[in-house]
Amino acid sequence: MRDNVTIAIIAPIQPEDFFDLLWQGVWEATFDLSSFGVEVQDLATQLQGVGEQRKILEMLLETRPDAMALLPVHASALNDLIDRHVLRGTAVITFYSDAPDSKRNAFVGCDLQQSGALAGEILAKTIGGRGRILAFPGSLHEFHLAQRYQGFRDALTRYAGIEETAAHRMVTPELIETCAPLAGYYIGNGDLVKIVSAFEQLGVRLPCVGFSNTELVRPLLERGAVWAVIDEKRYQLGYFAVQKAYEAILKRETNEPFSNVQVPSTVVFAANAGSAGNSLDGAFELLVRQRTAVLLSYKQRLEEANAKLTDLAVTDPLTGLYNRRKFEETLNHEVSRALRYGPVSLLLADLDRFKSVNDRYGHLTGDDVLKAVAKVLASSCRDTDTCARLGGDEFAVILPHCEPSAAVVVRQRIEKQIAQTAITTADGALTTRLSIGVATLPGDAGNAVALIAAADAAMYQAKQSAHEPIESSDRLRVVS
Repeated sequence: MRDNVTIAIIAPIQPEDFFDLLWQGVWEATFDLSSFGVEVQDLATQLQGVGEQRKILEMLLETRPDAMALLPVHASALNDLIDRHVLRGTAVITFYSDAPDSKRNAFVGCDLQQSGALAGEILAKTIGGRGRILAFPGSLHEFHLAQRYQGFRDALTRYAGIEETAAHRMVTPELIETCAPLAGYYIGNGDLVKIVSAFEQLGVRLPCVGFSNTELVRPLLERGAVWAVIDEKRYQLGYFAVQKAYEAILKRETNEPFSNVQVPSTVVFAANAGSAGNSLDGAFELLVRQRTAVLLSYKQRLEEANAKLTDLAVTDPLTGLYNRRKFEETLNHEVSRALRYGPVSLLLADLDRFKSVNDRYGHLTGDDVLKAVAKVLASSCRDTDTCARLGGDEFAVILPHCEPSAAVVVRQRIEKQIAQTAITTADGALTTRLSIGVATLPGDAGNAVALIAAADAAMYQAKQSAHEPIESSDRLRVVS
């Protein structure tokens, strides 16, 4: 065998919520085989792209890959080209949708009849083995849908009390009335979301079993609109298709016979719809966890870095309190909520004679004073309150669901703690005081701007009231 071999993978890429897992399996197998000199060509097509797939198969007759894995979008329209590739010595593996009448070398897929029988068994037991089931099997000209439906009907034959009616059109009130009373319904095709949504719009809620645990289906499971889905493990189908194509190349040298690969299906119930890895068996769970551990590590580090950037964007670096930007954002939010659900109070605080601290003791001591004030504010408030440094020596505290009397209590607690807080300097212990204004919405204001103005006016009054005339010794004291 040559040192390098080529495998072509031909499969739809849309809809993404269904085919993403299948392609992830393909790429995982590509990674695992790359060290063996295997090159994999990803040739994605549209779901209805029969003509597109024909063109690709015709092109590959010229380039002649060593093997290919094909998910045919039509049960028989590509058989002639599949046969030509096989006759020319290219191993052809079909996966998910089989091409049973072609000369393809092997098929990788789920046991379709077993999947259908699993759906029938679950639905029959869910309704207690009695009642009428409405089945939406899809086009029975499609091999995989016909096989599923056959397995489903075979399972129902064990329940004498169940009647089944096949529907080949969308849900209408007339259809439901004709089949009434209904005990449950089966959806074998890809219209699960559409059909369940139609039942919900008509106000009909019945046990439902369908196929494929996709991103679009999961919300239906989580709210109980779908009771269970049969997951046919698209990840493993993609992975094994590439592995089987490589195996076919190896066996070509020894003329060993080919064999099909059937991946067993699993059931995802509404109760465990959010469980991680429920579409993979134990071996593949381990493989995926190993492969994704590095990605998760990178993801975690990226999230941590983003969190730090976010923190820097809303936090005052000196005091650790929120900055003005975060204060304004939070105040607007709390005011909007207070207008509907209850009051919000605002404290605006300003350090008295702070310039004298910087002039006499230097800016490092001034920074220590600001950090001490921030610590007092944070310790005096609830977890639901927001403490912020607005700039310089100006601070603010937002108190959600806080009446004026309660806000005054908070103000008094802060003033008392500030009076008891001393900052060490070369000349002794330095204490200071805050002038704090209190305002409450809706009593003092009707919007955020007016609330700030009311609190600012109250703070100014506090500065001008009991302590005039203001002397530096009144507000800044050094205790030797």
